[in-house]
Amino acid sequence: MTASNRVLDTATLRSMHPADLAKVFEECDPSLHGELLSRLDDEKRADLLIHLDPMDRQQLLEQTSVREIAELIGELESDDAADVLGDLEEDTVVRVLEVREASEPEEAEELRELLKYPKDSAGGLMQVEVASIRQSASSTEAIQALRSWQDDVENMHFIFVVDDEDRFIGTVRMARLALAEPHTPIADLMEIKFVEVRPTIDQEEVARVFAKYDIISLAVTDEESRLLGRILVDDVVEVMEEEADEDAYRMVGSDAEELLYGDRPFKISLIRLPWLVVNLVGGFCTGLLLWIFQATLEETIALVAFVPVITAMGGNVGSQSAMIVIRGYATGRIDPSAVSTTVVREGSIGLFMGLLCGGVIGLVSVAWLGDPTLGIVVGSAMFAAMSVATAIGALAPVAFRRIGVDPAIAAGPFVTTANDITGILIYMLTATALLS
Repeated sequence: MTASNRVLDTATLRSMHPADLAKVFEECDPSLHGELLSRLDDEKRADLLIHLDPMDRQQLLEQTSVREIAELIGELESDDAADVLGDLEEDTVVRVLEVREASEPEEAEELRELLKYPKDSAGGLMQVEVASIRQSASSTEAIQALRSWQDDVENMHFIFVVDDEDRFIGTVRMARLALAEPHTPIADLMEIKFVEVRPTIDQEEVARVFAKYDIISLAVTDEESRLLGRILVDDVVEVMEEEADEDAYRMVGSDAEELLYGDRPFKISLIRLPWLVVNLVGGFCTGLLLWIFQATLEETIALVAFVPVITAMGGNVGSQSAMIVIRGYATGRIDPSAVSTTVVREGSIGLFMGLLCGGVIGLVSVAWLGDPTLGIVVGSAMFAAMSVATAIGALAPVAFRRIGVDPAIAAGPFVTTANDITGILIYMLTATALLS
């Protein structure tokens, strides 16, 4: 059955998971989008909105009235509602919240607070719907409270416990609460808190906390440990996917922003061009170096045959080292205060690989051209180029991080271009010194 046929099948649409519904929406003809949406209730339309890719969601929001958007975000949890509002123009957000405030003033105020946090922070991931109870309560009171929360709080894995001043002090697991005797003090069921985060920390740090402690929900608190909200593991999975995509785009000189311009090649070209210009300048520099050393090349024309392999090997090992350091930063395996250990290790690896590859290419050149001196030149240049390239690859992310630039950029055009230039320079200097 085609996507266009499914659009006309109301029963099928209403029974589908929002993720599958989003796939149907993206695959069907745009002329059928209106009919598809008309067959869904507000809750299903709101869930669909969250599961659409950024470009389709933006297009759908542009075609939706302010009042309809206000109704849709009313069906969403606060973190998802804030994400939708974050895709809108500022004046549209103001009008949507004004409409929402007329019926749900408390919800509108909560959304205003959430929108103050950057999208890539813990506050941007946080939802304010939290099941919490005071330490002085009993298990019976907690179960009664659960019944009143069932329509407002989803995915209740445990209850957050607070003191009389709303400071987060621990949690009670649902299974333990369900099995507890009536009127058991919550204090007897509570597990003392072991981790919480502030709303301003970066989402990558949030993901590391989830991975480290193997948790499914995380408390977000203010400076005095008052409970502000929670972050669920499903949002963190999305963060991991986003961060991986972002790093992948940046390492090839692009940006995830191009997803918003799927059908606008000119816009995408403008995003990709800056780093291509870096490569272009690097190409001119390597060409200039070859021109400067043209006398050496004319004297031993066979040198030209090894230019590609030396630059390629330098670029490859440099990119490897950069990637190791970048992923170490991203996963927390590398402590920024002790990065010198990693740099020294990568440098040692570069020396060993350079020695091995230099020896191989030197022997190959002697066997091929029958000139031992040329073999020494090529082998020595390969050794030096790979050693330097590894050092550049390891140091570039460190330097970028210290000046406040995303280290992922260092694994892309920057390292490749820098290693092309240094590789050619080392090769030509070695040849000039040994063959003169």
